[in-house]
Amino acid sequence: MTKYTFIILILTSFFFVGCTKEEGLAITYKFIQKDTITVLSHKAYYFYPGTSIQSTNKGYVVVKRNMEKEIIPTIIGFDSVYEEGYEYLIIVKILSPKKTMPDLYGDRYEYVSLISKKRI
Repeated sequence: MTKYTFIILILTSFFFVGCTKEEGLAITYKFIQKDTITVLSHKAYYFYPGTSIQSTNKGYVVVKRNMEKEIIPTIIGFDSVYEEGYEYLIIVKILSPKKTMPDLYGDRYEYVSLISKKRI
């Protein structure tokens, strides 16, 4: 009987110990700010940060508040809204990596809401 009790006790402890750390975006990225950006009517190829390697996919060409033009590889949640040939004014959440790691480069943008959509 004590052998079965011991085995049940060990198996039960695995259920409680398992994964105690929360994994996901909340761990690797932190919220910086909400911002308004303009997404231009076309996409363009971009270079991977810190390299001269051009991407095989096109990214969004955006203009920030300070009139700085930048190519963002992806805006999470915006793909279903975007149509080429339209210029968008949108609100995004900007998330930054909590730690500097080789596979986490640059800020991450998440779509929040649409302010305007204009045919170009």
